[in-house]
Amino acid sequence: MIPSTGAHDEQIFDTGKVRLNYAKTADTGPPLVLLHGLGRRWQVFLSLIPSLAPRWHIYAPDLRGHGRSMHVTRGYRVSQYADDIVRFLKETVAEPATLFGHSLGGMVSMWIAARHPNLVRALILGDSMICGDSFEHSMYPGLFAGLRDLIIKGGSTEDIAKGLTRIQLKVPGLDESVPIGDLPGNDEAHLLWWARCLECVDPDTFSMTLDRSSFQEWDGENLLRQIHCPTLLLQANPELGGLMSDTDVERALELVPDAFHVRFPRLGHALYIQQAEPVLRAVNDFLESLRPMPGKKTSSL
Repeated sequence: MIPSTGAHDEQIFDTGKVRLNYAKTADTGPPLVLLHGLGRRWQVFLSLIPSLAPRWHIYAPDLRGHGRSMHVTRGYRVSQYADDIVRFLKETVAEPATLFGHSLGGMVSMWIAARHPNLVRALILGDSMICGDSFEHSMYPGLFAGLRDLIIKGGSTEDIAKGLTRIQLKVPGLDESVPIGDLPGNDEAHLLWWARCLECVDPDTFSMTLDRSSFQEWDGENLLRQIHCPTLLLQANPELGGLMSDTDVERALELVPDAFHVRFPRLGHALYIQQAEPVLRAVNDFLESLRPMPGKKTSSL
């Protein structure tokens, strides 16, 4: 388990098709399931878990192809990630849960909330792409291609971290690409932590994202129409690399009856990885007020 000390106990859940690694906290409240983004693993939530664990029973799985979970060749469609988590919710969580998904994890959470509403009490979407209008012209195709190639090349954790520093990103507002190592926040400790995530990732997860086969069944607007649980949208600043576009937010607020929106003008797509406190405040406010409420609220932090 993951008490506030940071110690943890990881377990394996077998879906019948893949084995998923996951961690959980003590049973101190309703279930809260944390789903990480592409190329990450459950430990990405460690900055949030100690504050959430006293009031929530947290489950944090590694998605297939990530962390200590099983790799599946060319098996990384959003629907396949979601099928795994549906089985996990039914057999391990065993009661309606709040899903908090970041990026890819948010897309998986959306799919489940729309297709399996009986399993989902509420939904938190951390800067997830919804309608798909933000990815192609963002920095992420170049980043994901660089990460895929780095994983295929292999080497030690230190080798991967050094390779990360050299990946060129097309940063919003700049005419020239910039090496990751020159961007704020990418110090040696962070790059080593990122490298430890990457050395566990199946490069097919990135390949299928780049060729769009991961999203071949994706229709974000149609999914929004099927979501009726309370939903919190956490939007990073698109000018700092955020993937949840203003169009995504507008459509979600229009189509989801109980949708709430918080925008973080000073944070990029990484959100709580970059700065946990403001994200944690928004998440806690939402979690502590989980009940059907009329209207929609928008704020900015």
